[in-house]
Amino acid sequence: MTIAQWFNQNSFLVTAVVVLSGSFLALIARRARRRAWLAWIVGAAAAAGVFFTTRTAAPQTFDTADDVQRAVSAGTPTLVEFYSDY
Repeated sequence: MTIAQWFNQNSFLVTAVVVLSGSFLALIARRARRRAWLAWIVGAAAAAGVFFTTRTAAPQTFDTADDVQRAVSAGTPTLVEFYSDY
């Protein structure tokens, strides 16, 4: 995996860390009061909540052709990827 692919895959996390770190340093530099720190904590919690609730599930693997047919005909969007070493 190249560095560009890593940033593409983790762009939300990188953006949230950069924004929260920058605002954290700004709050320290300004010697912010309790209200500003509360807003920062709420923002950090919201970013963490979005990150952990929007992650995709692990891919399913199928052992038989019937399992694949059931998944495709279930009515939900399905991506079938075929892989061969040869």
